[in-house]
Amino acid sequence: MDTYYRNDICNLLLWHLQRAGREVEKEKSSKFEESYKKRLKFQKTTDWKKFRACIDLFEDTEYAIISAFMFQLGDLNNKNRDFGEMNIRLYGILNAFYLQIYSIIGLATLLHYPNPKSIEKRFKDLPIYKLRGIAGSHTINFQLDSELLEDKKEIDKITSFRIVQAYLNKSGNKIVVIDENNIQFEFNLLETLSEYKEISTEYLINIINHSIESLVLKKADRIEMNNRLSELTSNLIDYSEINENKKYGEKIKKRYKKYL
Repeated sequence: MDTYYRNDICNLLLWHLQRAGREVEKEKSSKFEESYKKRLKFQKTTDWKKFRACIDLFEDTEYAIISAFMFQLGDLNNKNRDFGEMNIRLYGILNAFYLQIYSIIGLATLLHYPNPKSIEKRFKDLPIYKLRGIAGSHTINFQLDSELLEDKKEIDKITSFRIVQAYLNKSGNKIVVIDENNIQFEFNLLETLSEYKEISTEYLINIINHSIESLVLKKADRIEMNNRLSELTSNLIDYSEINENKKYGEKIKKRYKKYL
């Protein structure tokens, strides 16, 4: 049985561009771009380029996210002892996740999905969004949330954080950060990333379903697209199973058991 990645699901959205192009060509309209825009229900004639950019951004960042599930902050099988690799991968993973959020919001906005701002709010409430702010973007000027400030009214709401390097390892299972007020947070990279993946997959599927209802006029085309979406989602690969570091760790354990 074929298995699929989330990129295969997102790629379905390209069907809208292809179908609209064929339909407008049949009309032989003298104003192709205007007709194309109207068919896709976009606001501007250049919106199809933004739409394509959002799809490409989702797919490009997904490769980084897949790599994070496979190797986290470094390949355990790689013995190059490059300490900087963990930091590069951490910054890259957090930026990839952040960029992908806004590719999803961009798609939702262009396709007139109800209340795209609610999507942003839900993502901002995730632990990985906080980790990105603390460790990947606002490390020396992070704004503490109001809930935390209520308990510690004497501290400034803008603070600085540092990653406790002593805990940082290639698995990313214990990313510890501490601020100037000795406030400490701990994150597990794969746990936070898995939570994001589940929610973002849900939104991606909902946005595609909405686009089918609003853009696909012919019943046969809707059936085709719905069937393909069902096939892809039913056979979506479990990202937890692609963890090469976990597989390597289990192999090492088996090797040691032989000598016990």
